[in-house]
Amino acid sequence: MATGGPRIHMLAVLQIGLAASAMTVPTSAPIESDPRVRAFAEAYAPLIDSVTYRDGDMVFTLGGRPIRFQDGRMLEEGRLDRSTDCDPIFYRYSLVPLTEPPTPEELPTYCTDVAESLWGRTEDEIRTHGRSATFLDHLVFVNRLLLGPLAAVERDLLDAAARDASVARWIEDLRITYSFITRDIAETRTQSYHGWGMAIDLVPTSYEGRQVYWRWSQVFDREGWHRIPIEQRWSPPQAVVAIFESQGFVWGGKWSHFDAIHFEYRPEILLYNRLIAGQ
Repeated sequence: MATGGPRIHMLAVLQIGLAASAMTVPTSAPIESDPRVRAFAEAYAPLIDSVTYRDGDMVFTLGGRPIRFQDGRMLEEGRLDRSTDCDPIFYRYSLVPLTEPPTPEELPTYCTDVAESLWGRTEDEIRTHGRSATFLDHLVFVNRLLLGPLAAVERDLLDAAARDASVARWIEDLRITYSFITRDIAETRTQSYHGWGMAIDLVPTSYEGRQVYWRWSQVFDREGWHRIPIEQRWSPPQAVVAIFESQGFVWGGKWSHFDAIHFEYRPEILLYNRLIAGQ
């Protein structure tokens, strides 16, 4: 194993970042060689019991269950035969505001072993990890992991609203918020992050005649909905999107299958994209 300065530095960074969870870091495994591994480890350090390196795979122990990292897929041991049925959980996400519609892609099918290991497989199990909270004077029921990030988002939004009239109007126009809903992602067999209380939809009083959700747009333009110009799509103010992203939420308005009211807690996606961008 090479023991040059950059490798030692990377392992030290990971060990410091993961110390809070008492995680063991395998010194013989190329943790730093894959930005997806590093992003996941840094994003979920407090929830990871241990990391080992076995049979060519990184193995994260989550909720007492070993989860194997296999080329971007994360599968529970005993369910590895499903690897061909799952797409990698990491994807490209724009770190800057969109100026053109994203390149259309097929809807992915994700295996949800990580979420199931951490939060449960049944609604009763998942609800034990949920907590009621108030967000911008709206009651939400979310996974407890979101309490800190949402509180930070609210603080930053209110601070921004004092200086930015567009943010203040967006807050004032917020009509409905909801998070915990047991359902699949539209036209897939993958449970939505709403099913674990890990996403929040923020519905305004009006979409101002603009496009907001790909399935609704598809009704009117079956073939060309993905080419709808950015300026014809409804969006929260960019300052709002940036504040959510700063606390680990991705915005559904940047997806090729766009959902402009949807924010999803995926800090590993943001970390991964910052790493591959050299940030």
